[in-house]
Amino acid sequence: MADISPQALIDRATALIPVLQERAEECENLRRLPEATIADLKSSQLVDVCKPKQFGGFEFGWEVFCKIIMELAQGCGSTAWVYAVYAEHACRMGNYPLEVQEEVWGQDPSTFISSGNNWQTELKPVDGGFRLSGRFNYSSGCDYAGWHMTGGMVAGKNERRQISFPASDRELDDNWHVVGLAGTGSKDYILDNVFIPEHRTYPVPGPGLRAKDKVIFRLPQWSVYPFDLASVSVGVAQGGLDRFVESLKSRISRFGAKIAEFQSLQLRIAESAAELDMARRIIFDDLQESQEYLEHNEKLPREMMARNKRDMAYAPVLAMRAIDRIFYAAGAGGLFMSNDLQRCFRDVHAGAAQLALDWDVNGTTWGQVALGLDPGVVRW
Repeated sequence: MADISPQALIDRATALIPVLQERAEECENLRRLPEATIADLKSSQLVDVCKPKQFGGFEFGWEVFCKIIMELAQGCGSTAWVYAVYAEHACRMGNYPLEVQEEVWGQDPSTFISSGNNWQTELKPVDGGFRLSGRFNYSSGCDYAGWHMTGGMVAGKNERRQISFPASDRELDDNWHVVGLAGTGSKDYILDNVFIPEHRTYPVPGPGLRAKDKVIFRLPQWSVYPFDLASVSVGVAQGGLDRFVESLKSRISRFGAKIAEFQSLQLRIAESAAELDMARRIIFDDLQESQEYLEHNEKLPREMMARNKRDMAYAPVLAMRAIDRIFYAAGAGGLFMSNDLQRCFRDVHAGAAQLALDWDVNGTTWGQVALGLDPGVVRW
């Protein structure tokens, strides 16, 4: 693979903003990404940002990944979300044995990996591996995924295992009818007595089975990874703000006054812009500190992980405040489906609803740690 700089990869994402914006309505109506967008993600190699180099990846830092997400989200929130899922899982595959990585990418290095959630499902031990049945939720980008990752509890043991399996093993349930991030196609899927070979599993927390000296493969799943999903809401809100500001420059009130000269609107866009600047700052400051710490240490201290969880939840809170303020200022015109601002409003709120970004939970965890209290069972 030809060498490419992090900024050059980010620039590829920036170049996609206009075309993604044009497709945003189509994406929402399809309830999945348009095939043209999938082709763009593959040709741009954006999904390879943190992927193992051995299989065509760049192994760039999480901050580069999050910058790409924020760029894509300015054009289409659903695209940015699915991209985040694909690229995160390409990185996480680096923790699986090499044999599994060969199965996933050996014949097609552009294969996308989705997920699916149901950690209460039991993995039943059998000769050579496990049997798994159940319904799994929120499989973003599943329509174009060649493989999936999920997890389950080993029957009869207090042991969680991460697993992977080909998409041919599951049956999709087309149930993704939602008010926000509708284009992510985050459907349920069903597994019916599927055999999972032992080598396609590993215990949670994972051992970092590949390139353990590389920071990108040692990032904690719940206290660093979700900065990618937090970046979606921030990017969507920024795109909404930029288009709203541009629209104000030419708008005239019913009484002939230039809307741009209204001080109340000037203050609204200023406050929203400040909130989004702050959201970006806390994300990238936390990522820089976390990755630099892991350059010299095996794992992050609990205080830093609690701070990260707090901030990854607070960034979408800031994004919601920013978009709410300008959506209100847009008046009745913002209610039309033809106005991108309403989609931005819905997508920002939908992104903030993700479990790992729950402010009440993550904020409470940080408060308990700060006060010297036991936060209980926490996914770090």
